Amino acid sequence: MQMSKSSVLKKEVRERQKGAELFEFAVVLPLFLLLLVGIIEFGRAYNIYQNVIHATREGVRAAVADCLTGGNCTPGSATNLSDNQIRDKVREHLRSINIDVANPGTDIVIDSTTPLTVPGFTDGSSTFSMNIPVYNIRVTYNYNFLFLGAVLQLAVPNATASGSSSSITATVEMVKEEFSS
Repeated sequence: MQMSKSSVLKKEVRERQKGAELFEFAVVLPLFLLLLVGIIEFGRAYNIYQNVIHATREGVRAAVADCLTGGNCTPGSATNLSDNQIRDKVREHLRSINIDVANPGTDIVIDSTTPLTVPGFTDGSSTFSMNIPVYNIRVTYNYNFLFLGAVLQLAVPNATASGSSSSITATVEMVKEEFSS
C-alpha cells in the first residue's frame, strides 16, 4: 500500500498540531477565571454599595421624620435624634446585613447645620422666608476585595494589600419634616 502525497501532508499537519488544544485551553482558562472572579467581585461590591446607600437613607429618614411618618418619638411630640443616635441607626442597618463600619467619628459624617432658605411663605398679610433644616449624612465603608487582592499578589508579588480595597461612600440629604418659622 502506497501513501499518497496528500495523506503524508495531512499526517504531518496532524502531528504538528498535537497539543494545540491543550495549549489553547491552558491560555484561555486563567483569563476566563479572572473574568469570572472579576464579575463576582464587582457584583459583590455593587451589592454592598446599594446596602450602604439604603442604610444611609434609613439613618437620615430617622433624623428628619416626625412621629406620624415613622420618626423616633412619642405620639404628639417632636423630638430630635442626637448625632450619636443617628449613627447608631445607620450602624444597626449595616450590621443587619453583616457590614461593620468600624471607624467611629469618621465613617458616618452628619451635617445638619446648613438650613435651606425657602422664600415666598405668607401668613395672610406678609410674605417671609423660612429656614428649613436639612440633614446631610455621608457613610464611608472600606470595601476589601476577596479574590482580586490575592490575584494581584500573584501577578505582582511586590504589590501592597492596599491595592485590593476601595472606599464606598454614600451621601443622602433630606429636609426635616417638622420645622418652625
